[in-house]
Amino acid sequence: MQKLFNLLFEIEFYLKVAITCTIFQQLFYWILHDIEVNFITQVVLYWLVGSVSFYAIGIFIEKVLKKNDYFRVKRNTRTKKVKKQPYPAFTTQGIVIGELKSFIAALIILYLAPEVHRGNDFILNLGWFLMRIMAADFCFYVTHWLFHRRFLQKIHLKHHQFSDSSSFVAGHKSFGEYIIVTITDILPIFIFGYDITQLLAWTLVGNAYNLEGHSALSIFFISSDFHDLHHTNFKGNYGIHGFWDRVFNTLNPTTKKSGIMFPTASLEKITMKLYSRWD
Repeated sequence: MQKLFNLLFEIEFYLKVAITCTIFQQLFYWILHDIEVNFITQVVLYWLVGSVSFYAIGIFIEKVLKKNDYFRVKRNTRTKKVKKQPYPAFTTQGIVIGELKSFIAALIILYLAPEVHRGNDFILNLGWFLMRIMAADFCFYVTHWLFHRRFLQKIHLKHHQFSDSSSFVAGHKSFGEYIIVTITDILPIFIFGYDITQLLAWTLVGNAYNLEGHSALSIFFISSDFHDLHHTNFKGNYGIHGFWDRVFNTLNPTTKKSGIMFPTASLEKITMKLYSRWD
């Protein structure tokens, strides 16, 4: 029973990402399908959607949701307390350099990757995004596991300056890690080609679950203290979520958040209570 719920728990995350990406892809398709979008416009759109969504979502989590008692207390996932740390302050120089890196990365990716047009078939896009998140999770798992081996560990230590966690820690990386993680994330684009509407949707939703995963809150995508435990312990929980860690036996047991946004965890909690009464 427990193994079944663990599998459903991880599938729920994949489905949420795939469904949300598909909805946003439909929106981007509706906006762009009658417009002739040239290469430079695609690069600018890709860069803008990534940058604007990163800062907008991060600020919303940190400055709005964490100011709300319900989200700050009830949706907090951190169960293993750590010493509070000051987080890095934004500087004009840091933002400019970061955006320059992002723009150059967008330019190189779209120049090298083959473009395809997949249309707006909801089911086909849903299947593509489901495959995309599972593949991205696997690629991230392997890369992240390697970052914790001695020969690559120095590249990753900047990100692990924080054993506590906050949304914008998601973007706190060394330049070497930024390059490797970017290559890893866009590897499926080089294999399968890119549809600009899919790419924009993936970038926006990817920022959402990445920022939420570092925020110590369970809002919509992240239903446990999975990544918090990774920052606290510096080992285990190498994936985006728990599926590949469970497969490769590197999972630190998580504390699951139940609630209307996380039906699997809620159903598991109810079922286990009933099961313990019958036992």
